[in-house]
Amino acid sequence: MRTSNFNLPLLVIFLLAGITFSGCSVGAKITVTASEIDYPVSHTSSFYNQQDRLQTEEQYEAVKNFGFTFTKWGVSSLIEIENSEDISNRLNKIIEKNGGDAIVNLHISVNNPTGKNGLLWFSKTITTTASVLFSFLAISDPKPEFAAIAVGSTAAALFTPAAADIRVEGTVVRISERRTD
Repeated sequence: MRTSNFNLPLLVIFLLAGITFSGCSVGAKITVTASEIDYPVSHTSSFYNQQDRLQTEEQYEAVKNFGFTFTKWGVSSLIEIENSEDISNRLNKIIEKNGGDAIVNLHISVNNPTGKNGLLWFSKTITTTASVLFSFLAISDPKPEFAAIAVGSTAAALFTPAAADIRVEGTVVRISERRTD
């Protein structure tokens, strides 16, 4: 017994629309800051010391290369949701532990981990598809069930959790006893 005039080609169109609107991947938008750092930190091989004098490679010695990785969870959404991580304390501790004066060649990279986000992409695709499909059904055949599923699926698609693996690398340096100006 057929209860609906809904056909397979239309279902395929909705599935493709769900995949298209859900995007190629799921990933969190993360801002990495170091707003409370007590030492100079530079993305280059030079930095300004406490007296605002430029310190170049000839004026310091490398103490230790370091690197650490952490995962930050956020939301993969069309809506801009602020999510940040302040690494000031970690950088301060690394400098202090190694008796340094600054960090040079700081490099921060972000990776969208497929293992963590793969299943979430699948669920986002399903919820986006359900959102499109049940929104259409709720408009063409107004039933509370269709509207509830459309709203719930839309909310789930808009607020899909996602992870970002963040790698921080750099070199702790100590200003040499040689002349620094």
